[in-house]
Amino acid sequence: MLMSFDVTHLYISLTVLAVVLIVLWMQKRSLSRLFFCAIFGIYLIGVVSVVVFPIHIPETGMEFNRRLQLNFVPFNFGRCDFLPLCIKNIYENILLAIPFGFGVSFILRLKPKNIIWLAIAVGLCFELIQLIIALIVHSPFRVVDINDVILNATGVLLGYGIFIIFGRLYLTIVQRFHIQPKYILMYVHDVVTPHIDR
Repeated sequence: MLMSFDVTHLYISLTVLAVVLIVLWMQKRSLSRLFFCAIFGIYLIGVVSVVVFPIHIPETGMEFNRRLQLNFVPFNFGRCDFLPLCIKNIYENILLAIPFGFGVSFILRLKPKNIIWLAIAVGLCFELIQLIIALIVHSPFRVVDINDVILNATGVLLGYGIFIIFGRLYLTIVQRFHIQPKYILMYVHDVVTPHIDR
């Protein structure tokens, strides 16, 4: 049996996101921060729909007893019978995490030196979730792979690099055109400034 991310899961996810936003609002967070939290939350829902689903629940004893597929050897991609599929897997793992690297600074106040540890933690978290699901449902449907950790971490770092470039451009435009940031632009200004060496 294959369980996919459906409308019910979407409603549950959006309800959880709404509750989180209400709690943040009650804690007197700014509307600008709530806006970015909402966008980041929607991104995370998308990540869950890819990382967690589909869940393959075996129906036969033979499938139930099959071994989990694990790879702990970095840069060992095994047999790649269909090269375009292997390349697709590589860039999809990187692309999945780029928005995280770009957007996390709008949500959390991180020191730039901590981004590499966060990148590794994100990659490990994605694979750990898949491992836990595979162990719970006894399904070898997914491969738990150290390469995915590396690729996801790379995506986070690339996203953070894009955030730095965005921050430099933003501050340059603000200074060159003597713009006085207000509201959401002031929030963006406050977020990017600590990350940019001027």
